[in-house]
Formats: sequence, C-alpha cells, structure tokens
Amino acid sequence: MNIKDNTGHSVQSEQTLISLLLNMPGPACIIDLTGTIILANQKFKDILKIPLEQESFSFNILTFDSPFRDLSQDITEVGTGTYKSTHKNILFHSDDDLVHCYRIAITSFLDEKQETLIFISGCDITAEYYLSTEQNRINTLHGLIREIISSHLLDMHPEEQIQQIMSRVGAVMKVQYSSYLEIDQISPPQSIQERFLWSHRYGFLIGTDMDELRNDPQFLSIMSELKSHQPIIFRKQQTTGFIQKLLEERESGSLVMVPLMRDSYLTGILIFWDAAEERRWIQVELTTLMVLAGIIETRFSRRQIEGTLAKSEQKFQSLIDQIGDMYFMTDKSGYLIKVSSSMVKNLGYQSVENLQGTSLENVVHPPEFWPIFLSDIISSEGVKDYEIQLITRDQKIIYSSISCRLIYDDDGMLQGIEGVIRDISRRKQYGDLLSDIEWKLEQAQRIARMGVWSYDNHLERFRVSPEVFSLLGIPPDRNDVVIDDFISRTYPNDTDKFLHYFPLAVKQGIEFDFEFRISLEEEKFKYLRIKGKPLIKKGIVQGSFGILQDTTERKDVENHLMKYATELEKKTIELDEMRTQLLDMNRDLDYRVRKRTVQIEDLLKQKDEFIQIIGHDLKTPLTPLVAILPYIRKKVTDPELCELLDNTIEDVSTIRKLVTTILDLAQMNSLYMISDIQKIHIREMIDQIVSDNAYLIHQKSLKITNNIPDEYQVLMSPMHFETILGNLIGNAIKYSFINGNVTIDATDLGDSVMLSIKDEGIGIEPEHISRVFEEFYRADNSRHERGSHGLGLAIAKRVAEIYHGIITVESAGAGKGSMFHLHLKKNPDTFLKKREGLIQTIIQKQGEENGRA
Repeated sequence: MNIKDNTGHSVQSEQTLISLLLNMPGPACIIDLTGTIILANQKFKDILKIPLEQESFSFNILTFDSPFRDLSQDITEVGTGTYKSTHKNILFHSDDDLVHCYRIAITSFLDEKQETLIFISGCDITAEYYLSTEQNRINTLHGLIREIISSHLLDMHPEEQIQQIMSRVGAVMKVQYSSYLEIDQISPPQSIQERFLWSHRYGFLIGTDMDELRNDPQFLSIMSELKSHQPIIFRKQQTTGFIQKLLEERESGSLVMVPLMRDSYLTGILIFWDAAEERRWIQVELTTLMVLAGIIETRFSRRQIEGTLAKSEQKFQSLIDQIGDMYFMTDKSGYLIKVSSSMVKNLGYQSVENLQGTSLENVVHPPEFWPIFLSDIISSEGVKDYEIQLITRDQKIIYSSISCRLIYDDDGMLQGIEGVIRDISRRKQYGDLLSDIEWKLEQAQRIARMGVWSYDNHLERFRVSPEVFSLLGIPPDRNDVVIDDFISRTYPNDTDKFLHYFPLAVKQGIEFDFEFRISLEEEKFKYLRIKGKPLIKKGIVQGSFGILQDTTERKDVENHLMKYATELEKKTIELDEMRTQLLDMNRDLDYRVRKRTVQIEDLLKQKDEFIQIIGHDLKTPLTPLVAILPYIRKKVTDPELCELLDNTIEDVSTIRKLVTTILDLAQMNSLYMISDIQKIHIREMIDQIVSDNAYLIHQKSLKITNNIPDEYQVLMSPMHFETILGNLIGNAIKYSFINGNVTIDATDLGDSVMLSIKDEGIGIEPEHISRVFEEFYRADNSRHERGSHGLGLAIAKRVAEIYHGIITVESAGAGKGSMFHLHLKKNPDTFLKKREGLIQTIIQKQGEENGRA
C-alpha cells in the first residue's frame, strides 16, 4: 500500500515499512491516535509483556499500567501537527528486576486512506543514563565538600554539623542509612559509639549500642584494614557476627566503611548502608568519600588542637596573673589586642576592654622614647630585660623591664608584638637606696676611723687593719695584736665587761656587739665599739671577725642631744601655750566676720526692698498714662496738639522703660525676690504683655498670634516672667515692619517648656547674633532709638538664668526676621533659693554660738 507522511509526501510501501519495523534493534511499533497497536516488533512486545497468543493490535499502550502511558500528551501533539516529532526518556523494569532506560522517538504519517498514524521507535540508553546519574551524584558530593570547606561549618559546631553532613551525604548516595561511629583507641578500654544515625525514610534515629563490636573478630580485622586509609565494601553474604546482625536488623544488603584517621589511630568510621546487595560502588565515589572523611577528621583535629591551645593559653594567662607580670599582645599597628588582668590593674584601668584598643605608644613614657624602643625591637626581632617607663591612667610612672618579640603568621607576615612586662619600681627604689647607702657607708668609713679585725682561737692572736693600731694607740710596726693589748688599755671600770663578752662570745661562736672605753692621758678616755661574728668551718668554731670603731664623737653628740632634748621639751610646752592663745584669737575673729556678714546681708536686703518700693511707686502712676494717653490721642484732631501728645506718649513710654529697666536690674541682683514665686499661666500672661503694647501694635498694623495652649504653666515670679517675655515680645513688635506678623508658640518638653517668638522684621546679621545678649550692645543703626540702652536682652538672659533657663536666637540675616527661643523649667531649683538658704544657715550658726556664749 502507499503510505504518506502528514506533509503529503509518499513513503515506502507497506511491505518495506513492515520489514524496517521488524528488523529494528530497539522496540518499535505503529499505533493509531487512540494508542492501539497496529504493528509492533518482538522487542516492543517483550517490553509490554504481550502474551504470544494475544494479537498485539488489540493492545492499547496508553493504559494506566503501561510504561508508555506518559506518552499520551506527546502522541496527541504529534498527531495534531503541533510538533513534527518528539522524543522522551522512559524507564522500564525488566524480568531481572533491573531498570532500563530507553529514548523513545515519536513521529506521524498518513496511510493511503489519509488517516494519521503514529510511528514509535526506541533506543536503549541505560548505560548512559546510569553513568549520568553516578556523575551527578559525584558532582553533588564535590559540591558538598566545597561548601563544607568554604563555610567553615565544622570549625564552629562540629558535632552538630557532622550530623547534618551525614544526612546530606546519605541523601546524595541514595542509601538506606548513613551513620558515624566514634572510636576512642587511646583511652582504655576502647570505646565504640554510634554517634549519629540517619535514615532515608525516617530521618535522624538513635544509634545502636556498639559495645559488642569491641570483641567481634571480624570488626577487629576490619579496623586493621581501615588503618591503611582505604574504604571497605561488605556484601551481606560476606559478613558474620555483629555486623551481619546489623545488616539483618536494618534490612540492608551491603555497606561501605570509610575510615577517619588521626596519626596512627582510627578515630571514626563513616558507614553507608544500602538495601541492594549488588549495589555498585564506583572508585570515584569512594575516593570522594575518603576526601570527605579526611576533611572531617582534619576539622576535628584542628578543633582539638585549638582547644588544647586555648587551655594552654588560659594556664599561661593564669600563671602570668599569679606572678604579677604584665602580658600583652599588639597588632602590627601597635594597638593592644590582648592584655593580662595584672596589666589592667597596674596601669589603673577598670577592665580589659578599657585597655584593649589602646596603642602601646600611649603607655610608654616619655612619648619621644617610643621610636627608639620600637627601633630596638625591629632591629633585634625583640628585646630582653629592656628597661622602660610606663605611664598609668592617672599619670603615675612605673619603672619596668620588658621582654618581647615580633610575631609572624604562617606566611611570614608581621602580625604584631608579644611580650611580658615586669614592674621593677620597687627594685629600682631598692637599687637607688642601696647605692646611696653604699656611698654613705664609704663616706662614713672615711670619716669615722673604723678598723677590721679577725681573731684565731688556736693562735690566740688578732690580725688587724692599720686603723686598729691607731685606735688602740699601738705602734704600727707591730705585726699582730693579742688580747692583752685590749685589756691593758681598757678603762678599769670596763675591763670586766670586756673579759665577760669577748672571750665567751669567741669560745661559744656567737655574735657580739658592745662598747668599752680606752684610757687616755689627763684622765680622759675615748669610746670604742667592737662588733664580731663567729668564723665557723666544718662545724668547728675557728675564731671570730668584725670591726672596731671609734664612737667618741657619737657619745659627745648623744650628750649634747640629751641637753637639747631637755631644752626642746621646755620650748614645746611654751609653743603649746601660744597655739592655744592663737586658736582663741582665730575663734573670736571668725565670730566677728560672721556677724559682720549678716549685717551686710541685712543692709543689702534693705537696699533691695527700698529699690523695689521706689520702682513700684514710680511705675504705678505711669501705667495709667501709658494706657490713657493713646486713647486721648485718638480723640484729638488738632495737629499741633496731636504732635504734643505723640511726644508725650513717647516720653512717658521711655520713662516707664527706664523705671522698668532699673527695677529689673535691681531685682536681677537681689537675693530675696522669691516671695512672689507662683504658678504662671503662660498664655494669660502673654496676652497681658501684648495688651500693654497695644498702641505700637495699632500704629504698625501688626498681627499678633498667640498659639500657646491654656494649660501650659511654669513656676516663677510674675515680675520676672514679665521682664523676660516683655523684652522678647516688645523687641519683636518694635523691630517688625508695618503690616507684619508676630507668632508666639510653645512646645512641652516634659520637665520644661520652650517658647518661640517669631517676627518678620529687620532681622540680625550673622556677625551680630553672638553678641546681642551683651550689656549695652546694639546690633546696628537700625536698632538705635531714643530710650534704647542695649540692656533689654541682657536683662532677659540674666533673669532667665536665675531659673536655669536658656535664651537663644536665630536669624537668616537683615530684613529676614528673627526667632527667639526661651527654655524655662516648669519647676526650677532657683539660684535665689540656694543663696537665701546660705544666708539663713549663717544666721542660724550665729544664733547657736550666741546661745553657747
């Protein structure tokens, strides 16, 4: 028959097609669009397991139990012309229970009836499929190893990470179980413990007790083989004893053991259990697992070494702290990165953290010595017993001896300095003291006639230095001295003393020290001091040796001192009497000063009260004039009279300002103006101040906006509040342009209130802002006016400071307006109260003293 493909071209005849299909090495068939077989070769029938007696064309390949059922979508797409052809990989299970992979090609054609048929052919790619799967597994293992190395997981939490690694490797290897055996061969008895066990089906499980392995002959043989750094594969039929028992319990057919070695010891085993006894373990796979085991053991060893080093460092640190030496380590810039507690203590810091990060240069004294010290370290790779001075945090000097060296990393790069510092301040003091003593002793020996002697018990003779001859008055031409030379010259009253001390001390071998007198002419004598120590050899007293010193001058000095001591005691009594008189005089003078202080304070109080009364009396009659005259001015139409009234209003205003300024200055320096401190309703008081300036506001057609909430309050004197805000608001009105705006705002800051007075007036140049609060300072000519003294802002600032308040100003420049900020405490602890408390204390003490008198 003639068959055409779905493009209309002719194809081979039916016989040719059948011959081609039947002779294909792989499975092949022709089906209709429903999936029913029209023609199939024997290979195709074997895959579908079609019985010989059954007609193949009655079989549908798209049934649910057919391996070709997944081709339904592909057949539809090719049959409808969506694709000319397509191919797909399908897995088949053969009778030997092995899995085979075929690549299936699908194409369509038209038969002679112009009906679309599907041609299916397959090619066995099982070898390629499995090779690809193993390679993917090995690549995944390589990726896991790279991840472990790059992330340093085992450096931080090795015991937790090894568990995760075993599960991930087990999943990649597609095994039933993966486990880690921990083996301790160093500490008898040998211990074997299954630390981690992972199941592909159940996840992490509790490991099996492995104590039986210690006596299992097969496992002991396995351990010997594993020490050769090679993995071992076991099939179920090859095992005996406990290992076979484990394979049966875990329903496994084979396993592979990978050793973890440290030096010559087996420290652990990675075990992978597989269900199939014929599991293929390729060499590349085993080599990769050996690399993984080596990395794990390296990390374990490194952590153990780091732990040992940490303990050693802790012991070293403890030892350094116990002996008191100061240990330190710096980075390559000379900054301290590690210090001992003794160094922290000696340098006067609170903690190690306070000292770390400090440059070593900052603790070396003097600073100009640092380059020399650093040069010596670099030139010699370190120093030993190098004397330097350290400076403590409280600027005290410590004399020290330092031994240090340069430290490098494995690549030979300089890392810093490490060393130990010993405090030798006490040794330095002792050395200086000893040198001073030696010098003084040498000088004393030159000044004081002192001789050296030695006495031999067997010869009963002295060997003496030349000074002894002079002290005893013996001619220097004699070679030796005997005891009779001492006795014959000793003052008669001291002879018994000499005979008692010297022969007894020499015979018994004990130290002695006593004085005796030598007779001189004209019934005079001199004092000699003899001091000796025994000379003992091999436990036998051989004699004695010591010094002989003239102490006559000392005796004379002692006699004079006794005389002077008696006189000094008399002078001391007289001095005590004079000191008592002086104390009485000081006490009387202190009383007079305190009394005079109270009188002065009383006069100051009277002065302040007088100024307050006068100021009030002057200000009271001016107030109605300020309010009434502008009203009269509005009613008058006579130009000449209007001019007189304008001048009068300005003069009255000026006088009122002068009186207010004088009163403010007096109040500002007053110690007693606290009686009227009360709660001020800020909005109400500011409305009153604005009302007092109504005339000027009307003249300039200004808009005054008071945005302060009704509940805002502060504690202070109403007069002081009016002084501060009157100046700030008055200036805002005074220096505003016609038709301008003045805005008053407030912000609650918790324990304080911030008031802001903003105007759109003449502004302040930047160079004048820092001086506007100075007394008698006026920023520029535009602010000069009749009656202005440059005191307003200075007074406002000083009054505010009494209440711990702050006034600041900001301005963008001339013609751009100004904004003043006033911070006031809601409940201030005023300076005035402190001063008043001081005066009351003085008066109270004076009353107490008068009562005692």
